[in-house]
Amino acid sequence: MEMHNRNQPEPLPYERLAALGIDREKADLLPQEVKDRLVSGEVTPLMQVSISARNGDVITLPLKLQMTADKNGNPVLMAYPVRAALEAERSGILRLTEQEAARLNSGEVIQKAVEINGEKTRQYLQLDPETKSVIHRRVTDVQIEQKLKDMEKVNDIELGTQQKQQVREGKPVELNVGGEKVSVGVDLKEPQGFKVIQGDLKEWERQQKLRYDERHPEYLGLVMTGKNRWEYLKVVDRQSQERALKFHSSPKESKGLKI
Repeated sequence: MEMHNRNQPEPLPYERLAALGIDREKADLLPQEVKDRLVSGEVTPLMQVSISARNGDVITLPLKLQMTADKNGNPVLMAYPVRAALEAERSGILRLTEQEAARLNSGEVIQKAVEINGEKTRQYLQLDPETKSVIHRRVTDVQIEQKLKDMEKVNDIELGTQQKQQVREGKPVELNVGGEKVSVGVDLKEPQGFKVIQGDLKEWERQQKLRYDERHPEYLGLVMTGKNRWEYLKVVDRQSQERALKFHSSPKESKGLKI
């Protein structure tokens, strides 16, 4: 799925959003920034949605959304619900070791072979600090090799073998471009899964935590209010978190919901 053709605006995934209680009218009223993030493949801010459970109950819970593509290029809407904490052995799909869980909790991006729908593919995994859900993307989709070549060509530099390998593994690296420090690396919250910032690795780490720090501990998110518009309000409290955990307590639950 091509997510970055700006010649023609991408339509919102109305049918998939409707499964979350966001009908076409509510979807069209989303702030433009959120719509842009969604259609470009970037992770959205927290949103309060209502999902119908199998027993007929309607469960309201906070989550983040991201448009990705399956192996055939078909659009898929991923939902990352709020969790109390990352569980190392949450499902048979992730099968995280204690070391891998610790790395994700510390903010690292890791590579791991993950079996999805009977197909084992190598994926980048990254923990969203607000939801404690794992964002993922196929390594081949991030196209690291091409991005590194583009960087070298545009900035007239040559990355070392060790630097390239670190980026491939998901680790950020610090470069000197024209006498200025630049940091590059995998960031699955970005549309292309790759990020370049002005600054050293400390600045990289600061920016990775920026959005979370701005909203913590209030956990602000988008809520459809009685004024018939989306507004930023507190969406994560003890009750909403408990509802999220209850809804996603199945042992077969994976790192994100496909819609």
